[in-house]
Formats: sequence, structure tokens, C-alpha cells
Amino acid sequence: MLKRLMMKVAVAGTLSAAVATGVCAQTVGLATTKGGATEQIATALAKTITEKAGVMVRPQVMANTSQYLPLVDAGRVEFGIANFPQTAYAISGTGMSEGQPSPNLRMVASLIPFNAGLMATEKSGMKTMADLKGKKVPRFPANSLGDFIIRASLQTAGLTYDDVTSVPIANFPAMFQALKDGQTDVTIATAGSQSVLDIEASVGGVTFLTYKDGDEAVLDTLLPGTALKKGTQLPKSPGISADTNIFFYDYTLFASASVPDETVAKVAKALYEGKESLQAAGPIWSEFDPAKLAHVTKLDYHPGAVAFYKSVGIWSGK
Repeated sequence: MLKRLMMKVAVAGTLSAAVATGVCAQTVGLATTKGGATEQIATALAKTITEKAGVMVRPQVMANTSQYLPLVDAGRVEFGIANFPQTAYAISGTGMSEGQPSPNLRMVASLIPFNAGLMATEKSGMKTMADLKGKKVPRFPANSLGDFIIRASLQTAGLTYDDVTSVPIANFPAMFQALKDGQTDVTIATAGSQSVLDIEASVGGVTFLTYKDGDEAVLDTLLPGTALKKGTQLPKSPGISADTNIFFYDYTLFASASVPDETVAKVAKALYEGKESLQAAGPIWSEFDPAKLAHVTKLDYHPGAVAFYKSVGIWSGK
């Protein structure tokens, strides 16, 4: 009888501890946009960090990056994700964030190379940026990421919006649908993303338009931190062949400077130990390398991230 009573007390104690842990578990927000590769990345991050760090991560889906950058800067949302050009512009208050600096953003990690470019249907016959002349091209609001990518890509072929037929587009999901519906002849796309697979299933074969060797300098004027990558260096994806050149930049995870060092260190540790979990989320993560989480040090990192990266010997910044 006494033994049974002791067992019941032990079980009750275990359950109480589990409940207490659940109640006290820290919850943080991760700002992201809806649809496309960005939401894929956010979903994988939330799952991995929650499982590995014991920090409950809840994606906060918003219309666009410019909507949530000020919220993270102000500490109203703890974390956010964006490509390197957007993050760099946001901190300095230039380019896409002209006149709206977010000085309280701090880097947490360089996640993956974001391999992207302009993609057309295979039946269009287009192969290069020069082939865009006279074609129907998405036109995003001025100073948005889509606007910068389209303008930079046209510029590599000596073209501007005056040389194409502009089709007003509000956001990336609308852009993907416009290509499917034949309203545009091209879309911005990320190699290996679900949106590429969806478009291919809808329209048949797809082709990434190729940039010329040396176009990095042109792209970098509008998309800082951008370089080119050949098809032979890319993960397998529809629309990519051995002689395709598309661009890439790092995709970043950042935090508000107000987030406690301990929390950020837990997140960084979860990423460092989460390779298997992240790569299981899809081909977009195939190039994820924990040793490169801090390889881009042009922007200020959160002290919590720096402390962790130093502890595992991968910090190369000042």
C-alpha cells in the first residue's frame, strides 16, 4: 500500500514539473511573410528552435518585410528573417528602407545562401535577361524587394521598365499566380522552393533566365552582398541546367537588441545543432552549414549570438 502511494506521489510530482515547465516555457515571435520561400524558412526555423532550444517560436505572418522590420526594431516581435540586402538596408535606413532606419536590429545567423533569379516558362523560349525586352514583367511598388530585383536584373541587360510591359503586382504570391495565369512572362523565384515546384506543375517546364559572367557588379549596386552561382554549384531544382547563372545572397535571422542574451544564445545553439532537422524541411536547406552561421560579419551581431559562436569556435568577427 505504501509503495503504491509513493508511486502515485512520484508520478504526480513528475506531471506537476512537466506542467510547470510548459507554463513557464518562453514564447517568442518570428516575423515572416506569407507564402514562398520565406514562409518555408520560418516554418522550419520555428520547428527546429522549439524542439532544440525549448523556446516556443510562433511565426508572425505579415504582408511584407517592411511591415515587420520596425516591429522587431522596437522589440514588439523578438525575431525576424530577411535576405541580406533587406537587412543591411533596414539597419542603415537606405535603399529599400530609405529614411526608415532600424538601428536596433542585430544579426543572429546567416542561414543559407538564397539562390534566386528570374524564371519563365520553358515554352516561352526565353533564356537570358536580354530576352525580357518587350515582355510582360512584374512591377512591384517602388523600393520593395521585388522592385529592386527586377530593376537590377533588367539593368544587367541594359534595360529599364521602359523597355518592357509593366504589370502591377502587390506581393510575391500574386506574382507566382500571375505567371500561372499568363498575365506575366516571368517571375522572381528561388531555386528548390515549393513555389517553383507549384509553378512547374501548373505551367509545365520552367527555365531560370541566366545572368552573364561579371553581372555581379551590376547586381550589387542595388542588391548589396549579391554574387552569381553556376548551375553546377546549385542544388537540384526545376529550371536549372549546368550552364545557368543565377544570383545568391545570404538569408539572415535577426533579433531586436532588447532580446536577452540568454534567449539569443539558445536560438543560436539550436541552429548549430539542428542541421538534420532543418535539412529534413526541404531542398532549400540543402546548403545549410552550421559552421557558417557567423561567416558574414559586415553587420553587428547580437551579443548572445557572439558569445555562443565564440564558445564553439566559429566566430570570426571583431
